[in-house]
Amino acid sequence: MGYESSFNQNRIAWDKEVERNNIWTRIATEDEIEAARLGNPKIKLSPIKYAPLSWIEKTKGRDVLLLASGGGQQTPIMSAFGCNVTTLDASERQIEQDRIALKKYSLNARLIVGDMCNTCLESSSFDYIINPISMNFIPSVKTVFEEAHRLLRENGTFLYGIANPILYIFDEKCIEKRLKVKYTLPYSDEVAKSEKELERMRKSYDTFEFSHTLNALLSDLIDSGFILTGFYSDSSGYEPLDSFVYDSYLVFKAQRI
Repeated sequence: MGYESSFNQNRIAWDKEVERNNIWTRIATEDEIEAARLGNPKIKLSPIKYAPLSWIEKTKGRDVLLLASGGGQQTPIMSAFGCNVTTLDASERQIEQDRIALKKYSLNARLIVGDMCNTCLESSSFDYIINPISMNFIPSVKTVFEEAHRLLRENGTFLYGIANPILYIFDEKCIEKRLKVKYTLPYSDEVAKSEKELERMRKSYDTFEFSHTLNALLSDLIDSGFILTGFYSDSSGYEPLDSFVYDSYLVFKAQRI
């Protein structure tokens, strides 16, 4: 199985997640839109914590790419805040959620169904790129770092969240009852699962996921032309897991050089 196969699987899976009412597919509330209009956009790059306002406040009036950010959340919020928003997502249903939200709140944004690793957008087009957790659905973070560097203008800012690689050592079948170490890192569904298990995942529209080494998360970022300027971690909101590893999600702020 190659990149195209996993991309198509995840594209379809996220279409299904809209039907399943995944938390990343729910349209922003009227209170969230009003808060953004009043200068307090509440953006999540990870499940629980909001990104610091200091990371977001300078986006107003700027060209912002929301990368793999469909779902009716970040797009209307950033538009209400006054950004020139372009949103790209692989899932047509996630983009449709954005379209519904924009119409509901009388807002505007450019919406594109596409691949975060190869956006086909013009180079040096954006001042900010915002990428909530999604790089765990692709095998190589370096491809995204290089694409982000190409798309950003000089001194542009890249904000993104990613799952802590350690989460992928656990057997997900047992996680509701106990944490059982099963897999080695870096993790890949395509490598760790049998063909029978992969076929079951295809039929049930599960996402195919990948962990990434710390070397990839840090060295590949720097080698792609960024400096790290901010960081925080977040919990998962699931107590059995958080009691074992608090830093379930990692959120980075990087500047293009």
